[in-house]
Amino acid sequence: MTQTLDVSQRVALDQARAAPAATPSRTATADRKLEIFVITFGIAGAIIYTLFERWNVPLFTYHPAINQLDLYKEVGKPEDGPPMFWYGWVVATGICAAVVAGIATLLSREALLRATVFFCVLAVLWPIFYVLAVLIDQYASFNADFLRSVWVRGIPALVGAVAAAYLVPPATAERTWTGWLLALPIGGLVILGYSLLDYFQK
Repeated sequence: MTQTLDVSQRVALDQARAAPAATPSRTATADRKLEIFVITFGIAGAIIYTLFERWNVPLFTYHPAINQLDLYKEVGKPEDGPPMFWYGWVVATGICAAVVAGIATLLSREALLRATVFFCVLAVLWPIFYVLAVLIDQYASFNADFLRSVWVRGIPALVGAVAAAYLVPPATAERTWTGWLLALPIGGLVILGYSLLDYFQK
């Protein structure tokens, strides 16, 4: 009987010692997911905002002169004053970036690294092809209007990004992970800044 009690006390003591040890592991995992979410949200936000601004796709339109909200893009009547799309871009960006960041927390480490390589290479190649298309359109002796299409500039960038995602080994991607991450918002903001250049020069 005494031996049974001793064994029970030992088991209870072992369980009490093991319980606190599980908490830091769960906390570390939660901290890791939060880190992935925050970093992905910030980076995805820069890219997604650039896309929404370039395509002019707001979630809603605000008309300040008449204090009215309309879903999606609504130019409104000329007598109602100019509409504001910026609020709609920002809210749509926040929602989409949160979805992308949530998906990133569910990916395996290798899938996350491959996705990072894909989007970072895309963020580098897209501005390069964008600037090349603009320069060719400006200085070409033939009609190069087709180069203004986002798909003409985007398809070569997508192909290059897919190739890089499969060719770059995960170990290499992991070593340069933080360096890769800087390419995303910088690439997006280069396109955004270039597209807004006319406003700064006025």
